Amino acid sequence: MRAKIAVLLMAFLCLSLVTSSFAAAPSTNSVEKTIKVVSNPSTGYHWVAVYNKNHVKLLSDTFKSNNPRLIGSPGIETFKFKGDKGQRIVLKYVRSGDNKPVKQHTYVL
Repeated sequence: MRAKIAVLLMAFLCLSLVTSSFAAAPSTNSVEKTIKVVSNPSTGYHWVAVYNKNHVKLLSDTFKSNNPRLIGSPGIETFKFKGDKGQRIVLKYVRSGDNKPVKQHTYVL
């Protein structure tokens, strides 16, 4: 009985090692994309990125004001993504609490 349990345990461990090595393999179709959009967070509107989190990763989301000395100045929001080629990213410009975007853009990696 102990021998059977030991064999099953070893088989499970080997299978888990093989499975994790396949999961960790880098995708050959991986690409990076930088998207820049006009934004003004002081108005209550913000960009929301919608994408398949299993195939796309958001690397960064930054905002740079056109005039840093002027409070409420609009600027450029820069999104950086990495993911599988052909994946879609939808950016929606929405106000907090609203479901309907006032602007929407679709990009493909």
